[in-house]
Amino acid sequence: MTGTTFHGDVAAKELRRWIAWLGIPALVACACTAAALAGAGVWMLGLAIVAGPGIGGIALIWLALSSDTNGVAPAAAGSLHASALVPAKPTA
Repeated sequence: MTGTTFHGDVAAKELRRWIAWLGIPALVACACTAAALAGAGVWMLGLAIVAGPGIGGIALIWLALSSDTNGVAPAAAGSLHASALVPAKPTA
């Protein structure tokens, strides 16, 4: 397994985790808002507020603190070409 493949696997896993933890509360909030606007009751807006900004905000903080995308770089650095580690010089 090459370093780029390993990094791609970690990035894909991390993307699925972010989409699941942020997408589900957003979909619940959208469904509750739509139900409230359709006449199910004003109390559905409370559920939308709890699900969207409430659970979604907590999930965002947790995801940001537990994200390990930078932890892959030292393990995969051996497979990178040396020029990939040097910043490009500006052209004037």
